[in-house]
Amino acid sequence: MGQSAHPAPARTQRRAGVGLAAAALVAATTVAGCGTPLSAATTTLEGVVDTHVLRSDGSTVPAIDGMRLHRGDVVRTGPAGRAELRTRGRIVYEGSDASLQVLDGARSDLRHGAVVVDAQHGPGLALTVAGLRVSAAGGSAVRAERAVTTRIATLAGSAGIDSSTGRHLDVPALTQAVVGGDALPDSTADSPLRLTDDDGEAHAVPALVRDDLALISLAAGVDTTGSGTARAVTAAWRSTLEPLPSGVARSEQVLPLVIAATSKSDAPTRYRDALALRRDGASWGVVATRLGTNAAAVAAALQAFEGGASAGQIGSVPEALSLLTQGGVGAGSPRSSGGRGGSSNGSGSGSGSSQGGPHPAPSPSPSSSPVTVGGTIDKVLHLLPTPVPTPTLSVPSLPLVGSAIPSPVPLLPH
Repeated sequence: MGQSAHPAPARTQRRAGVGLAAAALVAATTVAGCGTPLSAATTTLEGVVDTHVLRSDGSTVPAIDGMRLHRGDVVRTGPAGRAELRTRGRIVYEGSDASLQVLDGARSDLRHGAVVVDAQHGPGLALTVAGLRVSAAGGSAVRAERAVTTRIATLAGSAGIDSSTGRHLDVPALTQAVVGGDALPDSTADSPLRLTDDDGEAHAVPALVRDDLALISLAAGVDTTGSGTARAVTAAWRSTLEPLPSGVARSEQVLPLVIAATSKSDAPTRYRDALALRRDGASWGVVATRLGTNAAAVAAALQAFEGGASAGQIGSVPEALSLLTQGGVGAGSPRSSGGRGGSSNGSGSGSGSSQGGPHPAPSPSPSSSPVTVGGTIDKVLHLLPTPVPTPTLSVPSLPLVGSAIPSPVPLLPH
């Protein structure tokens, strides 16, 4: 009646966008495939170990592979248990000591423990966790843990969290949100993903888990083979080197340098980014992936440092990198293949170089006092477990949420 329209405030527009995205997810999860709504889709159990199903009538039955679940069924795993809930290509990996209720084919409620929702090849899932509504859209892989606190971590794709107070949080790939109650953080920009490298993660994102396990072993090797590796790598650095705090494993200084050296573009910035990600809690595999590299390239660069040291050619990171194309190990070398291990990212003893401050610009001439490491880095490379386990092999079950992270497997003798 004569009134002119005014544009909505930016915040209102953002909320409208969130509402549309949520509506799109609901639509996708209620009409996907087969001409029937996803809510009516059948969910079956596979890979069952030490698991029972609590029926809506109060009865409890042992779970078996191929069992069809009904609305309201609660899948409970024991201390050594695991189960896979399969719905139209989506797989929910339920870990030990967990309890998950199937509300229907599109919705579930995590009552306790940890699950990994792998919707990369199937429809999304609306998951409630301690009063939070988690949207794991199709194409994503999301880890959810419910214990004293709630953790929602995105392994692939993206996820969304809505609280009971109406707040919304986007969780991009390789980040996580740790929530107490329903107080959502403002963002996950400073909260990178920390992997557990367990059954669900290993099946959902095998390449990422393999890289993480390989780099954990590489870090352990740096920490247990003496200071020669640290001296060789830090001697090649011609920019600001962050001091290594007392009591911190030398790998926390060495691996960021080597990760930075896998690319010729702005190594100092990549080094600082790697340090920042580690300080924020990122796993080694996440650090490498977010900086556009992988375990194979890191191992190859580390070996290149040894080549430069033994030839008296260490003087700069670019010089070390040039050795990668001089008959040495290429960036795609298979010798850095992953393996089994725990989630203790780079634990070890000893201290490394604590050089600091700026250094002179890189010089093509050999160092006046070349570092000789006598094969130390080669020993580190030999510590990488091999061969790489395939995604179909048995991998460790999800640990009990809140339990101690297991230690790495014993290092292989040289």
